[in-house]
Amino acid sequence: MGTDNRPSSPAGRSNQSNQTVGPRTVNYAVATGAQDIRDTIVIKEGDLFLLTDLNGNVPRGNINGLGLYYQDTRFLSAYELVIEGIPPTYLLSTGEMRFAEVQELTNPDLRLPNGDLIPKETLTIHRQRVITRDAVDEFLTITNFNVEAVPIELVVFFDADFADMFQIRGFVEVPERGSLHAPEWDDGVLTFRYDGVDQVSRFTRIQLTPSPTRCVGGQVLYDILLEPRASPRSSATLRFRIAVSTGSAPAALSLPNLTQLVEHGAQAYERWLRSQPHVRSDNPVWDDLIRRALLDIHLLHGGGDEAQYPAAGIPWFATLFGRDSLITCYQHLWDPSQAAAVLRLLARLQGTREDPWRDEQPGKILHELRRGELARCNFIPFNPYYGTVDATPLFVVLLSEYYRATGDVALLRELEPNLRAALDWMERYGDVDQDGFLEYQTRSASGLVNQGWKDSWDAIMYENGDLIHPPVALVEVQAYAYAARLGASEIFRALGDESEASRQEYLAGWLRDAFEQAFWMEDKGFYCLALDGSKRQARVISSNPGHALWCGIANPVRAHRVAERLMQPDMFTGWGIRTLAQGEVRFNPMGYHVGTVWPHDNSLIAMGFKRYGEEKHLQRIVTGFFDAIRHFPDLRAPELFCGYDRAQYRVPVRYPVACNPQAWAAGAALLFLRAMLGLVPQAPRKELWIVHPDLPPWLRSVTLEQIQVGDALVDLRYQREGDHTFTEVLRIRGALRVVFVERWEG
Repeated sequence: MGTDNRPSSPAGRSNQSNQTVGPRTVNYAVATGAQDIRDTIVIKEGDLFLLTDLNGNVPRGNINGLGLYYQDTRFLSAYELVIEGIPPTYLLSTGEMRFAEVQELTNPDLRLPNGDLIPKETLTIHRQRVITRDAVDEFLTITNFNVEAVPIELVVFFDADFADMFQIRGFVEVPERGSLHAPEWDDGVLTFRYDGVDQVSRFTRIQLTPSPTRCVGGQVLYDILLEPRASPRSSATLRFRIAVSTGSAPAALSLPNLTQLVEHGAQAYERWLRSQPHVRSDNPVWDDLIRRALLDIHLLHGGGDEAQYPAAGIPWFATLFGRDSLITCYQHLWDPSQAAAVLRLLARLQGTREDPWRDEQPGKILHELRRGELARCNFIPFNPYYGTVDATPLFVVLLSEYYRATGDVALLRELEPNLRAALDWMERYGDVDQDGFLEYQTRSASGLVNQGWKDSWDAIMYENGDLIHPPVALVEVQAYAYAARLGASEIFRALGDESEASRQEYLAGWLRDAFEQAFWMEDKGFYCLALDGSKRQARVISSNPGHALWCGIANPVRAHRVAERLMQPDMFTGWGIRTLAQGEVRFNPMGYHVGTVWPHDNSLIAMGFKRYGEEKHLQRIVTGFFDAIRHFPDLRAPELFCGYDRAQYRVPVRYPVACNPQAWAAGAALLFLRAMLGLVPQAPRKELWIVHPDLPPWLRSVTLEQIQVGDALVDLRYQREGDHTFTEVLRIRGALRVVFVERWEG
């Protein structure tokens, strides 16, 4: 999701905080936790998620951040099943809709204390888990396939460290913690409790049915005798319910029916899928990829019933991010209700004051909202934190795109004060030196050094590799500002304010001209990455200018040169466009923002190719993405992957700690599809533009049903014949005109 979360300098606490907790000091460290989460399984519902290894275990002392999490806190740090002291052997895991999973495990060779051997693969362990908003239910069935009775000792190790996500990721060393109580066992319930420095008590309660043979601390032991396979008592079933809560006392436990839990979760997912456009093609793998993207977006829904948003990614970013949620909603704009919910939520949390500790300013849209102990105590400024230069113009961009998709003037009127505040921030605060460009410079001692989407400490540099001097004007942020002003002009016209509409249009035109003069590098045929505080160019080749194509700020002739440059071998790996060209000093194919491939980045560039008619490049970038994702488990696009050449390994190289699932990575597939099909809604005109649709050879037909434009629905069929793609309008419900255009304008 593009957030490193390492600060610009060691942290102190601002005196401007309004928290009641006294001054705190936290030491920021180089991240040493969470080394590898590639072979993991996640189930999630609401704000609760469980991350395990393939066995379904959270091993004791694991260093990779596995556990049960709720609101940036790990409520279980160990959840490990062993038989006779040995973990079982993994066979498979299923669970397309990740509110539930089923695992099949078996035994290795087991030597009993009396010397008897239980041969490997003669026991099965069937684990079924269902997650709800406040609990995980596990049903464990052990079956004996031996012809003789088998006595086994089954042990489950539970522990809860209640660590904050920032500690787990290795970014902070906290000198002070609250009271971690010893585990308590009472009437079949194991309770872990932590009384935080933030004056919040956190509980993890585990109800075990039947009660274990014995319980020592967090270690639960069962002595089980499994009769021979022919006996009706050859199987034993255990049930665990793990509930999390915060407050003065733990929540009461109940044991819901398993079948009802599964049915309720499945019905929620099916309702979600039915509400989405239906996609069918002649390529079942592509259809499955789109289905996975939709399911992941639903899985990532977080917040309460009145404030739903797509959480940025699991496990590190399971919370609200301004930039990420705005781009995800743009990618998934064929469900405009999600965009409306996010716009309202971000408007409610819009900055209202100047607070350097949080990099907050009036009108600014937040970057990140954390709810763990460290944020609540002001050890870190993320409660919420506003250190992003691009979320505010992207808020305006999404509002205007929402209007184009829906024609909903009522929401424009509702959010008009927030729109004006955002535009005012762009002029008064975002333009640090009043030169017309948006710049960033952190004011928080614990803030982010870089505040665009590439916000790692080393992401923005000069040609010689030196890190750039702030204030920094990023190339893509000027493009966002341009699109925001054009979108705002359209909004103000819809609201009847012609004067402000003309003013925003003028500012957009001025910015377009100034952008060309300041950011273009004629010798490289490309736009520079950024300008520093002295307006010196950061003359490196990066993916960022591809966003200028998406927003339409680029001169058409120069846009063609940018597209050609982006698809050269030092940028395009065959799987996707790198964040940084191979020849640059700081290039690293494993570097978070300095050489890896990000699906969301590529999807926005793909829309830029569509805007400027670069269809051949659009087909190459979509084909690379499709070929890459076929190599990832469950056809799930990860947050990022390594920037090695396709010819080098023939498979994409996985990034060890990429979020998976991740919101704008899931949204990438949907945006790629929109780009290929040329879908440009113009709801205020009651039109849907179809802009030069162009299917690749591996996708020869696509049928879309339930595409919403304003109050109308339309069904379309696309067919590739030879080198051409033809579109048929199957059905229109409501007032809508489908218009076929060769080139995207505006």
